[in-house]
Amino acid sequence: MTESSSIGDRRRARRARRPVHAAITVAALLAVFGMALLVPMPTFPNAARAEVVSTVSDRLPGWKIVRARASWEGAWSVVAACGSLQLGFQLVPGHGLSPGDAWLHPEDLYARDRLATISDDGRFLVWFYEPIRPKALSCRQELARIGPRARGLLD
Repeated sequence: MTESSSIGDRRRARRARRPVHAAITVAALLAVFGMALLVPMPTFPNAARAEVVSTVSDRLPGWKIVRARASWEGAWSVVAACGSLQLGFQLVPGHGLSPGDAWLHPEDLYARDRLATISDDGRFLVWFYEPIRPKALSCRQELARIGPRARGLLD
């Protein structure tokens, strides 16, 4: 056998293996993509969210934090529930305040009224990182404030 015929034989053998290699490659890629869709994505603790939940829990003891989601420019959308009552607001840290302080943007008039009672400033809705006298609105206080008749109407 001459060298040119052996080179030709090797080329033909490689060409014959190409479809097999391509099929194996495509099958492997499909398997990897399938696993990527089925395997859950790992999550890591969100320190910023935990801090927001802790701050809100300190200010609203007994209230259940239904939602705390990052919204715009470092702000957080928060919804707290006490029985059938819901208190929705934006917690906006910074934006002209000292580090750790946060503005409160209520969702409705009820939230504005209740947040005003626990604001650290008489003119603005704001929570300071280190208030002189921290204020809180407990769930029990709120249920006692609205009374049994109002609670019955809300439930």
